[in-house]
Amino acid sequence: MKAAEKPRLYLLLAALAFAAGLAAHLPYLSDSLLWDDQEFIGRNAFAAQCANLGAALNPAQLVKVLPVRMSARPAVTATLIADACAGSGPRGMKLTNALLHACNSALLFFLLLLLAGSAPGALFGALAFALHPAAAETIHVIVFRSHLLGFFFFISGLLAALFYARRPSLPAGAAAAACYFLAVLSVETPIVLPLAALAAIFFDTGKPGVKRAAPLLLGLLFVAGFYLWFRAPRSGYDLPGSSPGVSAPSALYPAALFPGAAAPRGVWKNLAPWREVYASHAVNLYTMAGVALSYLRELPLPYALASDYSPRVRRTFLEGAPPLALCLAALAGAAALYARGRAPGLALLLIFTALLPALNIWPLFNIKADRYLYLPLAGFALLAAWAFRSVLPPRRASLPAAAACLWLAWLGAETLRRGPEFHDDLSLFTAAAARSPSSPRARANLASALLRQGACPGSVENYRLAAALDPGDANLRLRLAYALAWCGNAAEVPALLKDYPPDADSLYLSGLLALKRDPARAARLLGDALEAAPGRRDFFLTLLLTQKKEPAGLSPRDKADLARLRAIFRGAGLLL
Repeated sequence: MKAAEKPRLYLLLAALAFAAGLAAHLPYLSDSLLWDDQEFIGRNAFAAQCANLGAALNPAQLVKVLPVRMSARPAVTATLIADACAGSGPRGMKLTNALLHACNSALLFFLLLLLAGSAPGALFGALAFALHPAAAETIHVIVFRSHLLGFFFFISGLLAALFYARRPSLPAGAAAAACYFLAVLSVETPIVLPLAALAAIFFDTGKPGVKRAAPLLLGLLFVAGFYLWFRAPRSGYDLPGSSPGVSAPSALYPAALFPGAAAPRGVWKNLAPWREVYASHAVNLYTMAGVALSYLRELPLPYALASDYSPRVRRTFLEGAPPLALCLAALAGAAALYARGRAPGLALLLIFTALLPALNIWPLFNIKADRYLYLPLAGFALLAAWAFRSVLPPRRASLPAAAACLWLAWLGAETLRRGPEFHDDLSLFTAAAARSPSSPRARANLASALLRQGACPGSVENYRLAAALDPGDANLRLRLAYALAWCGNAAEVPALLKDYPPDADSLYLSGLLALKRDPARAARLLGDALEAAPGRRDFFLTLLLTQKKEPAGLSPRDKADLARLRAIFRGAGLLL
């Protein structure tokens, strides 16, 4: 083939990867907000207003703290606002996600081509990435766009760093640093780009390349330092064993950086059985070794993936030693192969590097999730590219190559099989509870979805199962009490609340139970609940029900929701 024809061929192969990534997910894009979308899109007024795009893109927000949800991920917020400007509903936003995944597939092809040196191998690896079912979660749950954007800028930054190491130039260096910064402004996992770049550069151009790239690597470390400074005061989650973040002025954070109220922080109320990992370093090490081993299995064999997991908590050395030994053996093998200049060694090191932020070294909200596999899929795609190149005829018999293509077809079939699970919350959590029957959170999420559908018996049953799976979680009992009250079985509720510590939710529920027999007490309890959680609209509307007359000045939406609540509470026997 003539040299001039090769760029056209490469563009065609990248387009095939793009088309595969899009086709695998396009048929099942629903018009429903799923899972975290309810909180971060449905209840996020800032991201719904096109007028806020300027504020989201204002470079001043990199210094000042913008008191909104997801302020630590401004790249994601900006794209969500852009979707709002375009008038995109949930299906349109998911289409944006699918297009991002398709772009990532095409971009990855060029990285694999650079590192593997084989167009067929690069295409095979890019197709493995495009069709892998672990990507489904990042596409169908809109706010998980953060991982799609993070991957795009991570791979772009890695490519720019490789080009810089081959021939240093200001444009390549600036592109690498800018992509790294945009990657971490999308999601936290790309923080490891300097490590990945160092490994890839040494593999590609050896010690001379590392020496040439030294200024760039130092620049990336500077970007990482600034990002850590930026990240600390932004909104997040309060977790056992984690820093609460920066919420008050200090020498590093002058008072001028904290304009107005702080952004709301999520509170991890429903601590699943893995909460022990936050209290013991040994339990965390053993448990996360098991999680890491499961990730290594799910990369080539992604069966039984789910939207929720309940990983086994490994408390003793005997429980933790086998997975830890296997992970260390895989890491040692990767290092040995890498030292010999073999592509599988680099691929495995990239997988382990990309998994580092997901191994609960810094406390995580979820200790296992499919979306944490999205970045490691880049290293796995390189491994797949090398493997396919190794079995291509005439170097090897055609049977292994045919088997590889069948495996690729199975990945696509598994992705298509999972598609209907992402239709709505009910289908999502039904599948999650079926695949993770020991997960109390999966049961509780399914119960919540059933309650929104008006399926009271199924909701109460699943809340009971969730509470039974984790008797030590008082919040599950509270949620069961909510369901019982909502469904007209309020007689059981006082016993469930007896030992529950008072908070906004328990105050609200107690006020709800008093609506019928003691409106004055109900008004007092509901007022206390609203004072404890001022942003809760359901608290505000329920408090209005204690008044004899509907207050003037209510919006049409408030009036409609007030009438709906009144009908529900009357049906449940909570209101005259």
